[in-house]
Amino acid sequence: MTPFLLLAMGFEAACAMLPTERDRTDAALERYRVAFATMRPSALPPTTSDPNYVLFADVLQHVLSSHLKPADPERLVDTAVAGLRKKQQDDRTAGERALTESAIEAMLASLDPYSGFLDTEHVRDIRDQMHGEFPGLGMVVTPDDRSGLLRVVSADVNTPAARAGVRAGDLIARIDDREVNGLSLHEAVMTVRGPSGGSVTLLLRRPGNDVPLLVSVTRTIVRSEPVLHRLEDGVAYIRITHFNEQTSRLVHEAFDAMKGQTDSELAGLVLDLRDNPGGLFEQGVRVADAFLGAVDIVSTRGRVSDVQHYSGGTDDDVARDLPLAVLIDSGTTSAAEVVAGALQDRHRALLFGERSYGKGSVQTIFQLAGGDGLLLTTARYFRPSGGPVECFGIVPNVTVSPTGRPPPSGTWIRAAASVETHPDPATCDPDAVAPPPPRTWTMAELCPEVARRPVQSGVDRPLHCAVAAIRTNRFERATTK
Repeated sequence: MTPFLLLAMGFEAACAMLPTERDRTDAALERYRVAFATMRPSALPPTTSDPNYVLFADVLQHVLSSHLKPADPERLVDTAVAGLRKKQQDDRTAGERALTESAIEAMLASLDPYSGFLDTEHVRDIRDQMHGEFPGLGMVVTPDDRSGLLRVVSADVNTPAARAGVRAGDLIARIDDREVNGLSLHEAVMTVRGPSGGSVTLLLRRPGNDVPLLVSVTRTIVRSEPVLHRLEDGVAYIRITHFNEQTSRLVHEAFDAMKGQTDSELAGLVLDLRDNPGGLFEQGVRVADAFLGAVDIVSTRGRVSDVQHYSGGTDDDVARDLPLAVLIDSGTTSAAEVVAGALQDRHRALLFGERSYGKGSVQTIFQLAGGDGLLLTTARYFRPSGGPVECFGIVPNVTVSPTGRPPPSGTWIRAAASVETHPDPATCDPDAVAPPPPRTWTMAELCPEVARRPVQSGVDRPLHCAVAAIRTNRFERATTK
C-alpha cells in the first residue's frame, strides 16, 4: 500500500554549498548533535562518523541544496529537534535509529506535504510499483486533510483490498491496533507493509454509513493494471489507473485492440483519468505525446527558475481525426494532470467532470547511504499555456458531477470517490498567478439527454455525457467553433 506520490523519479546527488552556507550548516548540525546527546544514556554527542548522524546530515544537506524553496538550516534543525523530543516522549524505549528517523520526518514534514524519508524497503517497494509488481493490498491512499485519516483513492476489482470490501472513498481509521490519526503517511505505509500471505485488519469509515466497517485484507503479490479498456457504444474507452513503466505502451495496445474490434470505425475516444494518483512523469509525457505529437507538453521550474521543456517525440496522433474526451475529478493528480492540462491547452480534447486535485510539483528520489532514500520536492510544473497546476488544478470544459458509487461487480468498474479534496491552501504559493479559465459548456449544450435524466446512484454521468457528446457530433461542433 504505497501511494503514488512521485511525479518524477530519479536518483541524484546534492549540489555543493558556498562557504558561508557551509558554516551555517555546520553550526546547525552541531546544535543537532548537542540536542541528540540528551537522548543518549551516555549524554555524549554522536561522533560525526556515527551512522545515524551521517544519515541526518546527508538529508539536511540535500534539503538545503535541492528543495524547491530555500530553507534556513537553523530552522530545519529546530524542527528536527522538536521531532526528536516528541518521539522520546511518546516512546521512552525508542532506539537511536528510530529517533533519527523521527527527526528527519519532522524536518521534511515542515517543507511540504510530499517530501518524505524512505527506508530501504520503501525504496524497493516504489521501484517494484513502478515496474508493476509488488507485495501489497492493491489500493492507493492519500492523507485526508479534513479527518486526519487515510482516504482510499482506488481499490480496483481483483485486488486483495477490493475482494475484502474496501472501496474508493473509504477512510482508514485504524490499521490493526494502531490509530491512523496522528500518523504520517510514511508511518501508516510502514504499518501496513509486510510479506505476501500476511494479513492486516483495517477499520473503515465509509461516507454515508454511520457504522464503521472492520475488514481483514491478505497481502499478495499485486500485479497492477495501469490501463483498462472497453468499447462503450462504439466509442473507445481507456481508463488509466496510474503511470508506471508500462502505461504508455499499454495505452497504444488498448487503442489498437479496439480499432481492430471495430475495423477502425470508432466514433471517438474517452480517456478516463479519474482517481489517477499519478506516477512516473515521463510516462505522463509519453501518453500526452500519443495524442499530440512533437509539441511542448509540459515545463518544469526549479529553485533557480531554470525552465526545462518536455516535448513529444513523435509526429503523429494515434487517434487522428477522432474526437477525444478526458474525464477528470479531484482524484486526478500529478502526472495525470500533466496529460489533462496538455490535451486541453493544445485544444486536442474536451475535459468532462470536476476540477482535478492540483498537485503541480515534481518529486525526485535521492539515494542515501545504506540504501535509504529521500523523496524531495524539487520543482513545479506548468502547462503548455504557462499556467500553474499547483493548487489550481485543471478545470474541466464541461462540469459533470458524479451521482454516487457503482455497486460491486464481477467485472472491473470504476468506483467513484464521493468526497472532493484539494491541497491545503496554506501549502500553496501565494504569489502564483491563476491560469486563464478554459472555454466551458454546460451539460445541456453537449449532452442534453444525460442532463435531463433523473440522477441515479451508480450511473456514471461524466462518461455518459462524454459518449453522448461524441455520438451526436455536438462535441465536434463545439470544438470547431
